Amino acid sequence: MTHSKKIVTCLLVSVALAGCSSNDDVVTGNYTSFAEIDADATAMQSKYTDANGDLLAGVVRASPSDIPASGTATYNGFVGGDVAGSDLVGELTVEADIGASTLTSTATGFFHETDGAYSGTLSGNGILTTTSPMGVPQVSTSLDGTLSNGGTDYTTAIALEGDLVSDGTDPAGAMAGVADGFVGSDFFTGVFVAEK
Repeated sequence: MTHSKKIVTCLLVSVALAGCSSNDDVVTGNYTSFAEIDADATAMQSKYTDANGDLLAGVVRASPSDIPASGTATYNGFVGGDVAGSDLVGELTVEADIGASTLTSTATGFFHETDGAYSGTLSGNGILTTTSPMGVPQVSTSLDGTLSNGGTDYTTAIALEGDLVSDGTDPAGAMAGVADGFVGSDFFTGVFVAEK
């Protein structure tokens, strides 16, 4: 992939809004290489955003009336981005308590484009603001922790900001946006995407 396409941050975010069906197309876990996880991450991300995390033409942000007032949700997807010229992609689960407007996120199973598998789990909390005006993210959460590879530990902090969007059938069937932060001393710049 070119660098612009590599800013693929796919987030295995599992958020199923109460009363909604799950997406049978989501691939979860059991990755053994960067090529495998990157292919699935790219396929999902390219349905919703460009390489900069901007929504594609025809992808519609969920309106407040599209989102239940209460219940819980889980979205599955990937998170990934560019780190010092190479991609790092992992799986993420984001659990939403819609009534409380809170998010809990976890990312694991990372693979680096050149260095292979990274061990460690990132986790964090955030907010779901379903009534935010256009231009203000509906989804805002963090991922913090330590990732390890080749005997080196990397203190990691990544912020995710985006929106709930239509997956073509469900007006709030996916979430997508940008992911930025640090892996060790290197910038992490990418996008995230997730589907019910």
